[in-house]
Parts: sequence; C-alpha cells; structure tokens
Amino acid sequence: MADRLTNPFAFEPGGSALARFHPLAKLGFLLAVTSASMRARPEFVAALFALSLVLSIQIPRAGSGPLRAIALLALFAALVRGMLPGDGRLFDSGTLPESALYAARLFSVYLYSRIFYATTRVSEIGDWFTAAFRAARTVWRRITVVIIPRRANPRNTACSVPSGSASLPVPSILSDPGMLFSIALLFLPRIFDAHRRIREAGEMRGILLSRRNARRSLAMLEHFIVESMMIAYRTSLAMQVRGYSPERGLRLSALKRLDWVLLAASAGLLMLR
Repeated sequence: MADRLTNPFAFEPGGSALARFHPLAKLGFLLAVTSASMRARPEFVAALFALSLVLSIQIPRAGSGPLRAIALLALFAALVRGMLPGDGRLFDSGTLPESALYAARLFSVYLYSRIFYATTRVSEIGDWFTAAFRAARTVWRRITVVIIPRRANPRNTACSVPSGSASLPVPSILSDPGMLFSIALLFLPRIFDAHRRIREAGEMRGILLSRRNARRSLAMLEHFIVESMMIAYRTSLAMQVRGYSPERGLRLSALKRLDWVLLAASAGLLMLR
C-alpha cells in the first residue's frame, strides 16, 4: 500500500461514503465541481472549499507534506497573477483579494481530485470507456458494411462482402482506450511511490536533499527519471506476462439511484453561472 504521507492519490477510501458511488458519477461530479470552482462566485467557491474539507476528513489523511506543497504552489500562482495587473504596474495591493480567491480555486480543485483518487478504482472507469468505444465501433462497422454500400448501389438489396477481400485489423491497445486511461491515471500514484522510495534510499545512505547542494538534487532527479521509465517498462512487461488482449472481458457495474442524484447535481453545477 502506498505511503499516506507522500502519496495523496492512493486508493484508500477509509470511511468515506463516496466509495459506494459509481465511478462514472464521481468522474462527472469531479469535472463539474472543477469547472464550478474556477468560474463561480466567491461565496460559492467558499462553500465548495468547505465541502471539500468535510469530505476529506472521511478519508485517510495524506500528511502535511503534500498539502503544504500544493498550498504553496497555489499561493505562488495566485501572487504571480496578482503581481502583473496588466496596466504597466509591477504590484498592486488591490489584487491580493483576487489572488487569494484564485488560490482557493486551485486548492479546491486539488482537494476534489484527491478525494476522487482516494475513493475510486480507475480501472472501473477504464472499463466503461472501453465498453463505449466498442459500442461505437460496432455501430460504425454496421454503417460502413451495410448502409453505405446500399446507398452507393441501390439496385442491390443484398450486400455481400467477398470472403478474403478484406480482413479486419489486428486489435491493438489503441482499440482499448479504457486501458490507456487507467494506466495514465495510475501513473501519478506510482510516481509518488517512486519518489518515496528514492528519498528513503538516499536518506539511508546519508544523502539529504538541500538547497545548497544542487549536485545531489540533480542526481536524485536523474534516479527519479530512470525509475519512472522503469515503472513504464515493468507495467508493459506485467501486461505481456498476464496475456493482455485489447478484446479483454469487461465487468461493468450499473448506476444506482444515488448515482443519478449525483449526476443531476453535477449537471446543476455545470449550468451554474
């Protein structure tokens, strides 16, 4: 299991009731609340921020490290935005409230993203994406094989395709977008795990990162990049060993009544002005 102190995106639902919701409903809510956080009024942003704090209490804490880093990043982005008013001045104290609001927007997006990661299995979302792609591919094949030839030659009521004249393309991972989506989302938690392992290995060898030693920091960054490449290689090797096929079987869960309520709330947030 991922270290909670360094990996805020690990799947650890804890006692959160959001873990019972359908992943598609939570994904729609995440997109809606992200959009609302970036464009809603300050009062509504404050309400969304308070709601994110309440929901975060029900899941295991990620530690003060990631929260402090994201908070500093949000404040830095807000101050940079406020230090350049756009009228030739370098700094205007009147932009500080707007900068604080911008920081609250960014921090709210981070909190809701962490809640989504902590309470959702991304593989379930990937299965639904692949199922939607397969349904669209089936409809397209029927259109290209049946409807289009009949329109091109209306006298022929029966459409016959000569055997051996055309062959179906060999399935590739591009025909399984859900797997690509799952791997992309799972890459972020694994990056946090890689960072934890490299940092602990450096501390065991007496290598401490500091601002005064840029050479050691660059060496750690090099190991981090190599470890990221090894994560991608081990993932591909594990898929080959397990006999991965783009035509894999899917396990799809149905939407419940509460899921539709969450989707309706998401639609309301998207229509919010």
